[in-house]
Amino acid sequence: MVLAGRGIVTPQGVVLDLETAGLGYRSMAKVIDLVVVGLGIGGLAGAVAALIPGVGANVMVLIAIMIGLFGYPAFAETWWRGRTIGKAAMQLRVVTLEAGPVGFYESLIRSLFQLLEFMTLGVSGLLTAFVTDRSQRLGDIAAGTFVIREPDAVAYLPAVPFTPPMGTEGLVAELDVSRLRPDQERVIRSFLLRVGELSRASRLDLGPRLATSTATHLGHDSRMFGDAERYLAAVMAARQLREGGLAELAIKVPKAKGRRFRRS
Repeated sequence: MVLAGRGIVTPQGVVLDLETAGLGYRSMAKVIDLVVVGLGIGGLAGAVAALIPGVGANVMVLIAIMIGLFGYPAFAETWWRGRTIGKAAMQLRVVTLEAGPVGFYESLIRSLFQLLEFMTLGVSGLLTAFVTDRSQRLGDIAAGTFVIREPDAVAYLPAVPFTPPMGTEGLVAELDVSRLRPDQERVIRSFLLRVGELSRASRLDLGPRLATSTATHLGHDSRMFGDAERYLAAVMAARQLREGGLAELAIKVPKAKGRRFRRS
């Protein structure tokens, strides 16, 4: 599996849709985050200066700067599932190469690599963003992540019914998919619709990776469904059932009404 300008691309050239965030959006998100950090540090500096005189105040402010620049992105992306205030404002999200949610390890790696980018005045990050298929900066390459765009505009996909795989009807009825994100749903949907275009080797590689990432995020035991493709089909069936039937799916799914399925 490789990555291209838009979507995850299999060795057969099949694109699994996902929109990569451009440098313009990412730059604006970074500016917003720097403003947020700057305001926070400015307020803290004033309070510290009033309480701690002399060198102690300078040390505390320096520590606050380090935490703001490197700690804030790592903790925000972990807690907010790949988002900071700036990314949320620009409708961006950090995901893994399988379109799964990032954890603290990935977010921390991305954050620490900012030091190298600051030392090169941002040139290193711009160069790697220009030459990589997914506009990845150094931190993204090291962490195995990239940034996607999630616009608020509702974009409807053709209606495709996903019924529970045979023998899994009871499991699907109890499957909690309330935390499934629109970008994850879109990739799973694309994979299932195009699975016939993949070679056996590609299916055995990509399917389990998508299933593992999805199951980890949703708290499922995918082994209950037999194999990766049956599990992914069950997730899509549960999503449609949760939304009230086999209706047309929106990329940005509205808040569910009616029955909510318990987590398995």
